[in-house]
Amino acid sequence: MIERYIEQLLEDIRYSEEYAEKRLMNFKKVNDLEADCLFDEEIESFGIKLSDLFEMDKMFFPEKKMLDVQQMSQLVDAMESLWRSYGLNPVFPEDIPVEVKYCQLRDHLDHVTMPVPGKIMDVELCDYLPEYCPFFNWCPLAQIYNSNKCHTNHEIVI
Repeated sequence: MIERYIEQLLEDIRYSEEYAEKRLMNFKKVNDLEADCLFDEEIESFGIKLSDLFEMDKMFFPEKKMLDVQQMSQLVDAMESLWRSYGLNPVFPEDIPVEVKYCQLRDHLDHVTMPVPGKIMDVELCDYLPEYCPFFNWCPLAQIYNSNKCHTNHEIVI
């Protein structure tokens, strides 16, 4: 049963990728019109939730416990491709397990971004205090923190 759902979800992701350019241009038009009425400091707060941009709500993506590693791997590949089709490049530390990637990509759908048509933006998925970081075992900054050479905001002490 879940296999058929995953197949349909992968089809929905491909459909969203096909319309990425059109959605980005619509987002740009709306923001350009609204930005004309704003002060410069207000423009920076404009953005769109990733789930709204992709037209794929977080709840469409099953929780990790419902998937096996192969299914998560398929979804991670498709989600990374989806993000890139919208000019967003998700950035992970090296050697992150697929389970962690999937959860981060899924959870990040609730975040707001400001995509720019025709541009590629790196999206850092590291916005945690080290003690709460899901990448803690793989992140070089977290390991520096673990050796008491880093502040909780990932700034290295010299």
